[in-house]
Amino acid sequence: MAETDNSHNLRNRLLGRIHENDIHELCHVIQCCEDHSLLEQLYTLLFNSEKRVADNAAWLFTHLDAAHQGWLYPKCDELMQEAMSTSSETKRRLLLTLLAAQPLCEDNLRTDFLDFCMNQMISSGSSVGVRALSMKLSFLLCRLYPELLAEFSSALEMLDDTSPLTPALRVARKNILKKIH
Repeated sequence: MAETDNSHNLRNRLLGRIHENDIHELCHVIQCCEDHSLLEQLYTLLFNSEKRVADNAAWLFTHLDAAHQGWLYPKCDELMQEAMSTSSETKRRLLLTLLAAQPLCEDNLRTDFLDFCMNQMISSGSSVGVRALSMKLSFLLCRLYPELLAEFSSALEMLDDTSPLTPALRVARKNILKKIH
């Protein structure tokens, strides 16, 4: 895929099934584009109405190097909003992965997003991946405020009582509790 390809061609690539080799090739092309035009196109495709295109765009973003993922930092608010509103569990998990890699600080603390993460981590209707990432993001947001962290710690300790945890969720909870205490 040449750097001069337009967003329609990128969209067409993301419309079908993509494999690891495709991901590596697309990441290379995007990371070599000096003017970030392909990053901008990829970002637009995150919001595409075609589920597969949007899911694949999110998946591709998770494979970009740290410098190119950093391009997303100013878009934190939009990513949070999309994670809360998407109907795609795959896209939600990938967006939460991207958000968990961002520097979360008091400037980008959104109480609606924190509430969303807290609800997702206890929701038995959510995938294990979304629940674990929501747990991690809740911790990252709550650690900014000692009073929230104390409440969050209590909620984590009671979590198994309200919703039986899978082994993966028990490990995630244990690792977060270690960081708190």
